[in-house]
Amino acid sequence: MNIRSETVTPGARQSAPIPARILIFRRGSIGDAIVSIPALNFLRNKYASAEIICLSNSPVMEAASTVKSVLESSGLIDGFIDLPPGGGIASLSHRINLIRGLKCQAAIYLSEPSSRPALAKEMLFFKLCGIPTILGLPFGGTLRSYRPAGENLWESESSRLLRVVAGDGAVAPDWSFQFTDQEQQTAQGLLQGLAGSEGHIAFSIGAKLPDKDWGDANWIQVLGALTGRYPRLGLVSVGAGEDHGRTERVTGAWAGPKVNLCGASEPRISALAMQGAAFYLGHDSGPMHLAALAGTSCIAIFSARAKPGVWFPHGDGHRIFYPWDLAAKVTPRAGFRTAGQSIQSITPPEVIEASIAGVEQKAR
Repeated sequence: MNIRSETVTPGARQSAPIPARILIFRRGSIGDAIVSIPALNFLRNKYASAEIICLSNSPVMEAASTVKSVLESSGLIDGFIDLPPGGGIASLSHRINLIRGLKCQAAIYLSEPSSRPALAKEMLFFKLCGIPTILGLPFGGTLRSYRPAGENLWESESSRLLRVVAGDGAVAPDWSFQFTDQEQQTAQGLLQGLAGSEGHIAFSIGAKLPDKDWGDANWIQVLGALTGRYPRLGLVSVGAGEDHGRTERVTGAWAGPKVNLCGASEPRISALAMQGAAFYLGHDSGPMHLAALAGTSCIAIFSARAKPGVWFPHGDGHRIFYPWDLAAKVTPRAGFRTAGQSIQSITPPEVIEASIAGVEQKAR
């Protein structure tokens, strides 16, 4: 059994045969899938002839979308295998037999690091699957921690994942991503309700964790100020089905045309529905990453749950609101498991100011 914790270094082991089938391990939901895109593009380019299979979990939270819901039809992954919540003996045994039958030549750990005891169990799982080479296991500090990226900033999860597969060399992240023509047409059809608007913004109230939720009162104040100033501004809301009713309440006073797509569109369609918006407005969430993937700038509200920079949306032109007074307290290895009420240090007036600037900039 060839178990490696080092990166998949470009050019290394030139004499080694190119694997015919690779298993990628990536847990999570929408945001986790999106931040893995540069690493997946690197692997797809490096192993162009290989079949790449993604092993992921079924999200513990029912409302969360799967990694597959984002990466399917992207051209980056050829097949998907899910690990159901709980991981009972029968279901694990079934997955082990399934993966053994695939005869993968290599597995690449492309997920947030588990605790070391859990990582040992995951390593055993791959071993039982009969995979001869395991790459990127984050036992060591290099792959387990984020690197400083400026004053009170840390490298992004997408950058860390790119290091896992490409090493420490200067590899430019490739965010190329494929949507289908049918998806483009579907997204446009869902926006018919915005006819007559003078531009529009994208909005999402979804926040799967309580300490990442800014609260209805704050959002009502921001949206009220915007619609009062721009009564013909359109609003497209995205999110899970469970967000639909709450979104209706929070956006109830919106004066302009609006469309509530919560629960009505898949993640990839939601990304395209936000593509022409002046900006995305909302929490640190899957929809925020979808907006950035579609090239839409974000006005995003963060709690201090994660190090600043790790989960910021990729790209330029974003306005990030983060409890910066806590940022200096984060060490390279440690983070905040919970963020308490840190998100409440962000005030509606500053978000309103940024939103007005975003509308004005789009109008120019």
